[in-house]
Amino acid sequence: MKSRIFTFRIILFLLFIIANSCNRYLDVVKNKSDVPVKQGSFEFYSDSNLLIYKSNVILTRDTEKIYPKSFTVRLPKKLRYYEFVGSSDFALYYDGGQVIFIKVDLENKEPTKDTVCTPSPNQLNEFIQSNLSTGNGKYDIKKISFYTGRKNTIIKKGGATILLYNIYPKDYDQFFDDVNKFRVIN
Repeated sequence: MKSRIFTFRIILFLLFIIANSCNRYLDVVKNKSDVPVKQGSFEFYSDSNLLIYKSNVILTRDTEKIYPKSFTVRLPKKLRYYEFVGSSDFALYYDGGQVIFIKVDLENKEPTKDTVCTPSPNQLNEFIQSNLSTGNGKYDIKKISFYTGRKNTIIKKGGATILLYNIYPKDYDQFFDDVNKFRVIN
């Protein structure tokens, strides 16, 4: 009987460890941590994150040269997963199907006016399916269902289009305020 109780406790302990290891965030730090990523870095702080993307890889199309844009953007905590595709598509995944997707316009040479809009579900689906590139990684915005009752916003800022997708209303102000600090850097 005692061996069964002992075995049961070990099994419960192992299940607890497994459940907690599957529930980790990428950005848990006490003070500050710099994590190199493809042509940039994440700076994880105890209260926020900062993505710094700097590319010096010049893209070409026939004889035309396309210069990628470097940028910084502040991000909310509890980042689950991220994926960068090329120098233009940056997906950041959070709990509950919440996504920040940054699409950098590599060819826009003229400054554009900053705008914010709330797309309809049809406009949102069309934008996601036709404009965003994903690498079919662990998460994929194209496969995450649209949830009614959540907030969705498209922000055009500094030659980039930023999509806030499926954001919980209680988290929306934090997400919006953070990504609104997006800026192109030299």
